[in-house]
Amino acid sequence: MPHLILEYTKNITDNVDVPNLTQSAHDALVGQGLDKARLKTRAIEITHSVVGEANVNEGQMVHMTLLLLEGRSVELKQQYARAVHDVVKEAVQSSYPNCAVTLEVRDMVKDTYIL
Repeated sequence: MPHLILEYTKNITDNVDVPNLTQSAHDALVGQGLDKARLKTRAIEITHSVVGEANVNEGQMVHMTLLLLEGRSVELKQQYARAVHDVVKEAVQSSYPNCAVTLEVRDMVKDTYIL
């Protein structure tokens, strides 16, 4: 039931293999002990964006949101976050060194998550 959502600007797709990046991010979390059968990873292309001081559609960014059911320790959430962030940052910044690569971990409330 964990979800990993990668949002990325369209202008990185010339040099970043997004399907491979999505798989690598998924595998990084599995490597940290998340159940592969329950993990859902997806990538969403952002068509229009303004990043920092760049003009519209000129800046590059990748933002990840990791959704986990509540109850995990802060340390464990940080461990998951570092693992996936490192993989994505390395893959993206080799071609786009100024690309903003960010990640947020959010808790999902067990009582309102319907499976």
